Amino acid sequence: MGRVWLQVALAAGAGLASLVGCSGAFVAIFLLLFVGPGGYMVWLGRLNLPLFLFGVVVALLLALASLSLSARALGAGGGHLTKTTLLSGLGICAFVFLSLGAYANVALAAFALVALVATPVVGSLLAVREEGPLAVRLGRATVIAAVAIYCASLLAWWAYGAADWPYYLAPWVVASLSWAVIPGIVALLRPG
Repeated sequence: MGRVWLQVALAAGAGLASLVGCSGAFVAIFLLLFVGPGGYMVWLGRLNLPLFLFGVVVALLLALASLSLSARALGAGGGHLTKTTLLSGLGICAFVFLSLGAYANVALAAFALVALVATPVVGSLLAVREEGPLAVRLGRATVIAAVAIYCASLLAWWAYGAADWPYYLAPWVVASLSWAVIPGIVALLRPG
């Protein structure tokens, strides 16, 4: 029984590491765009384009590598790991683009929260290739957990959405819990 909980902890930790890697890549790209090396700023027109593009490519590669951590912890390998990582990458890209417009539109914020919660669901369920009753059980448990986390993040949005800076982040923090919970549930329910 201790081995199962170790696998659950490993999967949950890998999910959190994926979230940290993707968040770090987003912050790195933001800093490269607006601060840049040597204090150059975009609005002053002094962006060093080759250095900026190199930094963006490196940050995106590190984000993709971090997205593969939870799938690897759940047992995916080879081409299946690549497919899972690329689909998770599309989910996190959807989250980033939708969250950029979330300040102006509440509907975009709701869709950004969906993308943030759905990314680990897709990655975890695709990492474990099961058929039959186990697939139904895994799918049901992850969807229930994802809907509960999404509803909790909407409740946090309703409670703190128009608040000042630290409270504004509450829905995003609640939704990001899915990055640890969903892989942990999949690791707990899958056999072996």
